[in-house]
Amino acid sequence: MGKRDFDTRFDELLRAAVRTEAEPPVQLNNALKAELYEREHLLRNRQTGRSVSVWYVPMLLNLIVFAMLGAAADLLSINPYVTALAVGGCVYMGVAGVIITVIGLKRANLRGNIAINLQKGGVRI
Repeated sequence: MGKRDFDTRFDELLRAAVRTEAEPPVQLNNALKAELYEREHLLRNRQTGRSVSVWYVPMLLNLIVFAMLGAAADLLSINPYVTALAVGGCVYMGVAGVIITVIGLKRANLRGNIAINLQKGGVRI
């Protein structure tokens, strides 16, 4: 048989919400949401160890790929107009990747969301 420790406040709220036939009452729904948000907050703050942010890796990979494509276009193309167009497009795409990363840093929590958490026992991503 399983564990029989269903006497926590959260379990009572969850069981009451499941027992209802139609939509749960607003008070019960708000209590469940508050409990879930509190647990999520505690789990995020409980992280032990060191966290290394890797938000810049997609931007660097984008720059490296388009720098290599631009160099290949410059070396392999015979026509100077095609070379200028290809290299210009690669420079444009590299700069666009940097701008998109900067916008992502301003609008979203990239530094917190894209991180590697290092612990004593190993790595948790």
